[in-house]
Amino acid sequence: MRRIIGMDIHRTFGEVVFWEDGRLRPAGRVDMTRTALEGFGKSLQPIDGVVIEATGNCMAVSPGAVAVR
Repeated sequence: MRRIIGMDIHRTFGEVVFWEDGRLRPAGRVDMTRTALEGFGKSLQPIDGVVIEATGNCMAVSPGAVAVR
């Protein structure tokens, strides 16, 4: 089943939530380091959708970090 993952990106961390099976579930924080973001991206399933808060900090993350699988 498809999950929708939301990320609220701050300078040093991203707050993550999952929408799955009709329920919203907090997933904690991801450090805004390349290693942590790549690890998060690898944990995603091919059918997952990721929504990133559209502020200045997201531009450094969105092109590649969550696309790594």
